[in-house]
Amino acid sequence: MRALRTALVIGASGLVGGALVRALERSGVEVTATGHSRAAGMSALDVREAAAVEQCVAAAKPDVIFLAVNVPGGVDRCEEQPDAADAVNVQGTKHVAAAAAQHGATLVYYSTDYVFDGKSGPYAEEDPPNPISVYGRTKLEAEQIVRERVPRHLIVRTTAVYGWDRGSRNFAMQVWERLGGGQPLRVPHDQLCNPTLAEYLAETSLRLVQEGVEGVVNVVGRDRMSRADLARQLARAMALDPALVTAVPTSELSQKAPRPLAGGLKIDKLARLLGTEPLDLAESLKRFRRGWRADTHTTGAPTAGARAAAGEAEQLKQEILEKVRRYWEVAHQPQPFVPRKSRVNYAGRVYGPEELVNLVDASLDFWLTLGPWGDLFEAKLRKYLGCRDVVLVNSGSTANLTAVMALMSPLLDNPLRPGDEVITPAVTFPSTLAPLVHGGLVPVFVDCEVGTYNVNPRLLAGAIGPKTRALVLPHTLGNPFDLDVVMDLVKRHTLYLIEDTCDALGGTWRGKPVGTFGDLATLSFFPAHHITMGEGGAVVVNNPRLATIVRSVRDWGRACWCAPGESNTCGKRFGWELGELPRGYDHKYIYSTLGYNFKPTDLQAAIGVAQLDRLAGFVAKRREHFVRLSVALAPFRDRLVLPTEDPRAQPSWFGFPITVREGVSRAALVQALETANIETRQVFGGNILKQPGYRDITRRVHGTLAETDRIMRDTFFIGVYPGLTDGMLEFVARAFGEFFSRR
Repeated sequence: MRALRTALVIGASGLVGGALVRALERSGVEVTATGHSRAAGMSALDVREAAAVEQCVAAAKPDVIFLAVNVPGGVDRCEEQPDAADAVNVQGTKHVAAAAAQHGATLVYYSTDYVFDGKSGPYAEEDPPNPISVYGRTKLEAEQIVRERVPRHLIVRTTAVYGWDRGSRNFAMQVWERLGGGQPLRVPHDQLCNPTLAEYLAETSLRLVQEGVEGVVNVVGRDRMSRADLARQLARAMALDPALVTAVPTSELSQKAPRPLAGGLKIDKLARLLGTEPLDLAESLKRFRRGWRADTHTTGAPTAGARAAAGEAEQLKQEILEKVRRYWEVAHQPQPFVPRKSRVNYAGRVYGPEELVNLVDASLDFWLTLGPWGDLFEAKLRKYLGCRDVVLVNSGSTANLTAVMALMSPLLDNPLRPGDEVITPAVTFPSTLAPLVHGGLVPVFVDCEVGTYNVNPRLLAGAIGPKTRALVLPHTLGNPFDLDVVMDLVKRHTLYLIEDTCDALGGTWRGKPVGTFGDLATLSFFPAHHITMGEGGAVVVNNPRLATIVRSVRDWGRACWCAPGESNTCGKRFGWELGELPRGYDHKYIYSTLGYNFKPTDLQAAIGVAQLDRLAGFVAKRREHFVRLSVALAPFRDRLVLPTEDPRAQPSWFGFPITVREGVSRAALVQALETANIETRQVFGGNILKQPGYRDITRRVHGTLAETDRIMRDTFFIGVYPGLTDGMLEFVARAFGEFFSRR
């Protein structure tokens, strides 16, 4: 199989181009994405400008170029403006073909069944083309250009490509827009096609390139049907009324461009290449519905038209969800605070009706494993952080284990191996350290600082030895460690970095989110943390080579990337030959690395989606509470060491750490606070090497751990979480005043 390292996607702002970017990134390929505008994550490129195309290809240095550009307005616009169609489809392809040939890149060009006249379909790859529209003619000319000018090329013919993408005008979105508004949709019953899911088209294209396939290949769905039948199937998948689809002959639609009626493409060659049948419509719609379900069920209540068009089940669901909102208003209102009787927790759940609505909504589908809500959560968090990928797991602890296992995977070019050293602080949470011990890695302990409670950055360089391969560093209690020092060491010594960000979601360093500096970072969604799913966590991926590995570790170590409930995503489930397994062994049961099942449920993810919408407010409220406590406790600085912030950082405080000075008893102060019903916590495991379970582990200690021992002996923290009220914070301040007034 051909290893791809770099790819250029031209037309990434479109449906197919966007799907290609996602498929490539999942496979660990470094992608340069271009579109018609400077959208997020891509640069603008006009294929009509030869110099711009050449400059883009020269800069990207791609192994393969995917050309997925189309004329805005589609088939009918091409008929109305043939010069515009020629400029993009023909001249633009010439420019890309010339650059691909010049730089030795494989060119994948996307064509169509419109190169045929539609009199005797479905068509095989070798059938003679005979286009009847400007669109079909210009696409055929482009095919000829690619064949003649690019030594290594793949021409992918496809048809009726659809997918859930609000930025697209593909057929599925037209069905959603019209039927969702309660409006009828006239669709031809005499135009035949093979419905093709965009994600499947992208994934199969990638597989064909990796297999070294060249020439012309039809990549379409297995089933051939009329567009009217497809519209009804899409309507059912989106809980819309298929009766609103009106089947009519093409002659009644007044379409500008002539259509090939008996169209569609044969799949025999594709089946031979893949070793399995292409994706059928039922499986495609299952995947399509997953994207639709994640998006539409969390962006607000349906319109009146949509509710009218929906079936009885959907209407019942909306009635149930409205009752859930009312239930929250009655049953989940906060209780008034009574000093010394009400508990002032250090952390807790803060939620509204949206969390309950999402939870019940997810439960009504009875999708128990990770599913569309998980997809949406990952996408929203990925956008919030601006990272390469987010992989949802079932706890912060398994996030740490997944991250370490990914760095030890043989799928990585230079993985960690047993006996390698990993620098980490001695003040830590057990599950930050335990994966290192289980993996046979040797932790190198470095002392921490009172005040920041992070690893002392001035000690890190001296701790690096010939066997040092990585750092695993937590942003303790939400306070970012010195990332300038750490990233300099990472680059100079070629070290891996895992940021344990479980306490710090929402914090920044020089304006960039913590968790986006290291190769990997970890998050926890336990109720005490910044957002919650009850249980849950995530691995943040910033190194593209690790994205597929992390997901594999989470999903039993499988080589297969099918989501739960899906099969044959790769299009060749029974066509692989890997290791010493017999050819055709089911890809769903091929394991490429060590792994476990670390997935949470979709019910948990549904809660997390609502919590993410509150994250900015939660972080701001934690910050506000931290400042209030800092001001309130400032008069006691002669007796307490208050937390310190680096001016380069914006912490997202998990708690308010306090260290007692000499002459003050932590035990006495904690007892006074607990007696007043103010909850306190120690700084996790303190000096972890003093813990019974860790006393005898193999390790190296750099220098002394004097400050670590002091933190274990003299430090504790209290809460700053968003559920604290003004009355609670005032009471906490009074409790400290009363304690010190007696001493």
